[in-house]
Order: sequence, then C-alpha cells, then structure tokens
Amino acid sequence: MNRKIILLTQFILSFGGGMSNIALLTLITKWFVSANYVGIYSFCLFVPRVLLATYIGNQVDQTKNLKRLLLLSMGWTAFFMLIVTGSVILEFFWWLVIWSLGYEIASSYYLPILTRLLVELFARAELSKLNASLSTAVTSANLFSGLIVTLAMGVVNLGIFLALDLGLYLLGLTLFLALKVELKVLNESQSVESFGSLWNGVKVVKQLLRKNRYLAPVFYLALLFNIVLAPQSVYFAELAHNVFYDLKLLGLFNTLFVSVFLLGSLFYRVVDVRLKIHEYISAASVLVPVAFSLIGSTVKWLVYGGIVLLGFAIPLYNISTRIILQTKIKKDQVATVSNSYYALLNAPQPVGLLGFPYLISLCGLSSILLGSAVLLALVTMVVLLSKQISSDLDLE
Repeated sequence: MNRKIILLTQFILSFGGGMSNIALLTLITKWFVSANYVGIYSFCLFVPRVLLATYIGNQVDQTKNLKRLLLLSMGWTAFFMLIVTGSVILEFFWWLVIWSLGYEIASSYYLPILTRLLVELFARAELSKLNASLSTAVTSANLFSGLIVTLAMGVVNLGIFLALDLGLYLLGLTLFLALKVELKVLNESQSVESFGSLWNGVKVVKQLLRKNRYLAPVFYLALLFNIVLAPQSVYFAELAHNVFYDLKLLGLFNTLFVSVFLLGSLFYRVVDVRLKIHEYISAASVLVPVAFSLIGSTVKWLVYGGIVLLGFAIPLYNISTRIILQTKIKKDQVATVSNSYYALLNAPQPVGLLGFPYLISLCGLSSILLGSAVLLALVTMVVLLSKQISSDLDLE
C-alpha cells in the first residue's frame, strides 16, 4: 500500500508541478521578452535550496515522526502556492519571486523526507526498481502536463494551470494521510551530528568522498554538467523565441525532452542494472556533450535529435546516483548526507543560471552550446580513458 501511495502521489504532484512550471516560464518570457528574467527567477529559487539543504536534511534525520513532518511541510507549501497563483494572475513579477522563495523553502523538505522514507520502508534490493518507477511516474506526469499546456496555450489563461497545480497538490497531501510509517526511536548512538550551514554541508560531502573515493569522479563530473545544464529552460526558451520564432515550441521542446526522459527511466526500470551502474554513468557522460553539439547546430531536426539524447542520458545518471547514495550511506544519515551532496552539487548553478543567459546575449545560443559541448567532451574523454568511473559504484 505504501508503494502505491508514494507512486500515485509522486505522479499527481509532478503532473501539477509540470503544468505550473511551463506556464510560469512562458509567462515570464512573454512579459519581458528576455532570457535574463527567466534566469533571475530560477536563481532566486535556487539560493534557499542550496543554503538550507544540510539543515533540512538533518532535521529530517532527527525527526521521530516523518509522516507528520511531511504533512506539515506540504501544508505550508500549499499556502505559499496559493499566494504565488494570485501573483501570477495579477502579473506582479517581484511579488511572485518573493513568495516563490517561501514556496521553495517549504517544498524543499519533500525530497529528503521521501529519500528517508524509501530506505526506511523498503528493502535494499527493491530500491533500484522503485527509484526507476518514481522517475517514470515523474516523467509521465511531466509529459502529459506539457502536452496539456501546449495545446491550451493561447486559449486558456496560463494562471489557471497554477490553480490546478494547487488543487492537485492538496489531493496529494490527502493521499499521504494514508501512508503507514512507524515512529522512529532515536537514542544517543543513532543520533546524527547537528549541521546547520552550507559549510557543514561541505564537510559532510568531503567525509563521504573521502570514505568512498570512487564517488569523487562521479561527483566532479556531475558538478560540471550541472553548471552547463542549469539554464536548460533558458536554452529551450531561446530556441523557441529567437531561433525558430515560435514560442509554442517551448512546450514542444519540453514535451519531447520529458518523453525521452520517460523512455530512459523505463529502460532503467526494465533492465537489470545490478553490477552495471558504472556503465550507465559512463554512457550518460558521453551522451550529454553529443546532445549539446546537436542542439547547438540550430538545424531543427538536429536540435530534436539533441533533445532526445539529452533526455535519455539524464535519468541514467540521476537514478544511478540516487541508488548509490541510498545504498552507501547509513540509514540514520541518508537525508543529511544525500541532501548535502545534491546541495553542493548544485551550488555552482548560478554560474549557469546567471552567466549563460548573459553570454547568450553576447555570443548567441549556438556558440555557447557548441563551446559547452567541446568542453564537456574533453573532460569526459579524460575521465573515461583514465578509468575513473569504477565498478565499485555497482550494487554489492
């Protein structure tokens, strides 16, 4: 029953979130006709996600009642979502940004709580297929939500999609009321060291990489990829608005991306990945620079091919990393360490979110994408030829 509740709720939350995300990006692009404002909005949401990640993960590991914490955080998220919806309808951009910060902080509890719940509720052998199923649920929801927004654009006020997202979120909250979770009993030997700052998050990740040295190449390669991939929404918006001169293509690009992302997730779900995790990470590392080179060509059919490769590669990397962290970290530290890992991994994203839109305005989208492709290809080649992606990453 817990598995069904988690998968169904994940689908519902992702469906609503997918609609509101595309609607927001489209509205901001239409309001200002500039990629810079999309970057500013994304950056403002990024800051609390990184600075508070270790503190939030530690709170999750220390709490005795995961279900209560989950419902409380979702309640606050729904409250902020209501105000954000009103800000969009009234077209108050900076008001939207301010209240979106509150939304981001409240919603940041969801992922570490879900991560902790997975390792508490399910056996280690189930985690591989369960994570792939969750990824499939997320991408399926994003696929359908993208199609709906694309078809309704120009016919329906885009603010309506945020209101629908709020309703679906409340439905997901209601479903989680039926989740069966035992209260944890924490004693002194089980308690997690208290962390409350980004610097302590750095300390946590340093300890993780020192104890598991084979994780370091995966982490640093992903660090570089994240900088380049951070402004993905900006790339798609620029392609639609300033390369192909059709803003409706933004929805099509997102739909194509999540469709292939779904195939990648299903591929991971169907194929037996035991003892093969390092191979999937290697394959994903090669596909990303190839995808960027195709998207940077600005030839429409090559752009579509690049989006396909990018969409297929990312779930291979993401699911593999999630499984590695869930199986290599102690249960009573999994939320703190994994949240710190992703926070530090995402910390350089402002370079991409703020710097890349500026560089695009100076050099053009094609030059930036092709230059990024060359850089990523060179780094990947060095990592793979030196055999830094180790089989130690595989499940035991």
